[in-house]
Amino acid sequence: MIRHGSWDDFDAAAALSGNAELLRWRWGVPSFDPSRHLWIADGAFGALYAPDEAAVRGNAAHVPALLERIEEQARAEAFSQLMFVIPEWDEPAWRAYEQAGFSLTTEVLEMEIVFDGPPHDPSPPAGVALRAYTDADAHAVRGLLDDAYVGWDKTYVPFTHDDWLAFMTDHDSFDPACWFLAEAGGKLAGVCLTWKEGWIKDLAVLPSARGQGLGELLLRHAFARLFERGVQRVGLKVDAANPTSALRLYERVGMQVVKRYRSYVKKL
Repeated sequence: MIRHGSWDDFDAAAALSGNAELLRWRWGVPSFDPSRHLWIADGAFGALYAPDEAAVRGNAAHVPALLERIEEQARAEAFSQLMFVIPEWDEPAWRAYEQAGFSLTTEVLEMEIVFDGPPHDPSPPAGVALRAYTDADAHAVRGLLDDAYVGWDKTYVPFTHDDWLAFMTDHDSFDPACWFLAEAGGKLAGVCLTWKEGWIKDLAVLPSARGQGLGELLLRHAFARLFERGVQRVGLKVDAANPTSALRLYERVGMQVVKRYRSYVKKL
């Protein structure tokens, strides 16, 4: 039996996901409606999250049937694709996605650094200024991220602005003092958006501003500011096929791979 979900299913879904705060965060975006985007099975649930995520948690035996419901709704809402990132060690789950027509597109690496002392904190070069995020920066930051990612990631689907703003700021891990912006010539050129606990959600530089060291400058600046706040460990995820030298940058500053994931996509 598979049925449509409701807000009353949150506790059961949170128990299956293992992370109630993350689930509350995902369900809190304006576009999510459990009556249309949540399905409940015995020991599993499936959810459709804009702009393109098909998430199934719990008993892998229910993955095909739940993905069928998710895809049907996604097509009804004119989604262009569905994607999901699955831990490499969860073979039953990714095998089930493959059987449902999803294709492996890339490997995602989780990397981290543990500080044994204050990290190097370089000064910005002439003409570059670093500052913290303000509410007035929201549209410019989202636009920069879209411009940075769409240029190389052929599976990237942008959020609507309202969903992006809720997803990125409407939770306890967000602190505007931990979102770092780089301006070159008075214009926004790069961002390093971190959760205050020590997670780098986005590091992006405009294509026109790459090759000038802004990514490393932002990353090291974020390390230093987080360390000042008592953070000893910082992590992130990176597409192993990222052509912007991101992986080499993370290795150069001392980050190491600690987990591997598989990214699956199905075009609709």
